[in-house]
Amino acid sequence: MTIQSNPDLIALDWGTSSFRGWLLDGEGMVLESISADLGILKVPDQDFQSVYHQQLTPWFKLHGSVPVIASGMIGSRQGWVEAPYVACPSGLEELSEQLAYVPGHSKGNRPLLAIVPGMNHWREGIPDVMRGEETQVFGAMEEEEPPMICILPGTHSKWVLTKSGRIEDFMTFMSGELFAVLKDHSILGKLMQGEADDGESFEKGCLQALDSPSGLLSQLFSARTMGLFQQVEEEGIHSYLSGLILGSELKEAFSRFSSLRPTESPMLKLIGDGKLIDVYQRAFSLAGYSTKMVPGNPAISGLRKIARLASIME
Repeated sequence: MTIQSNPDLIALDWGTSSFRGWLLDGEGMVLESISADLGILKVPDQDFQSVYHQQLTPWFKLHGSVPVIASGMIGSRQGWVEAPYVACPSGLEELSEQLAYVPGHSKGNRPLLAIVPGMNHWREGIPDVMRGEETQVFGAMEEEEPPMICILPGTHSKWVLTKSGRIEDFMTFMSGELFAVLKDHSILGKLMQGEADDGESFEKGCLQALDSPSGLLSQLFSARTMGLFQQVEEEGIHSYLSGLILGSELKEAFSRFSSLRPTESPMLKLIGDGKLIDVYQRAFSLAGYSTKMVPGNPAISGLRKIARLASIME
């Protein structure tokens, strides 16, 4: 790709499993991008410095000392430099004021490599955390936007409530990991015949979770009994269990965010891509809610907003 303008920022999303970077111009447009299977758990001997230079040196050679801002697990205790959590509720200002700077990366007195902190939140005496998702959420926000809830599906899905440009509350659901564990290491998984998408079975599981007064633990066994009594085909048990777990996630989140109603709820935004987003959209539709997809990767916009507030760019 031919670059038509001078870059003024490199934005990095450096998580557990992947390394992604974007070279941005003064308007925030992406000039070039890179992606590598080099998340923090895949870096040999935690040599983050070598990976950093390996991936970004071509850009530095062309454009000089472009400042870099990174978010994600690279700022965790297992990462390069720990960026301590910022307490929720917080806004962009708090994040920009508590950036962590990597030693040895500066030009004179000007730091050139900043890491965005994560966020923590205490609820009922128990802490919850996120690292990287907060940047995506701030990137998805628009000026003077009404309250919204961002849903970020994944192994550990996040529901994030925002008001007046700030993150007010969030919850983590281990739905993806729970499904994987049950599929691979339980009697329910042994009953599954294939992993084909069965819309009818998914709907049964999702509505069962949404409509029943019972909780998930007492309903999980129904993935066995529904097959035993021919209410779900063996080929559909995989989809039934998926719907059951996802419906339980939605039900608990609706309870937490009690103002959430199909006709007067905050805007619901889905952040992500791929098949999992489609599955969540289907579940929300069954529950009577409409959602809005956030296009592209909002981490890019979020990183740029934080960099501007922190005066990282010249």
